[in-house]
Amino acid sequence: MNDEHILSAVVEALSKSEAKAPPAPSKPERPRRSVEWTIGGFCDDARVTTSFGELPIQALRRRDPLRTVEGPLARVERVDRIQLDEAFLEQNPDAQPVRIQAGALGPNRPKTDVLVSPHQAVGVGQYGNDFRRARDLLDRPGVVRQPALGLSYYVFQCEAPATVEVEGLSIHVSP
Repeated sequence: MNDEHILSAVVEALSKSEAKAPPAPSKPERPRRSVEWTIGGFCDDARVTTSFGELPIQALRRRDPLRTVEGPLARVERVDRIQLDEAFLEQNPDAQPVRIQAGALGPNRPKTDVLVSPHQAVGVGQYGNDFRRARDLLDRPGVVRQPALGLSYYVFQCEAPATVEVEGLSIHVSP
């Protein structure tokens, strides 16, 4: 027997055994359920006011000193990145971000357009001392939903409760 004949016989035998073998059980698709989205956070390069200038939120590290609205410094305790894919955002439309355009809440509030989680509370009063969730501001000019196919929200916590600025917006952070 030559090599081609042997190879042909092996291929034929394999195809016969595959035809007789029962199909592999498919893994059942687990249905996705929608959830109530309640997490705040910021997207992209939102800048936080630190003791050494403004820093993109994703560059924050544990123990970085943040300037507070009250005056003393607050230290970062933790930074989390929450990544949401297209399927999750499609199933949970309330997790879609809100764009707050520069100056929509007052002069330099925010300093630039900023994407936030709809549940991120931001200061809206004349002095940024009345806090509202971004989704509750959608009736204001310059505040709109910004649909995304995928995104990451960044959330940070401090060692003690404090009010800090992100792009000129006052926000509460806690341990």
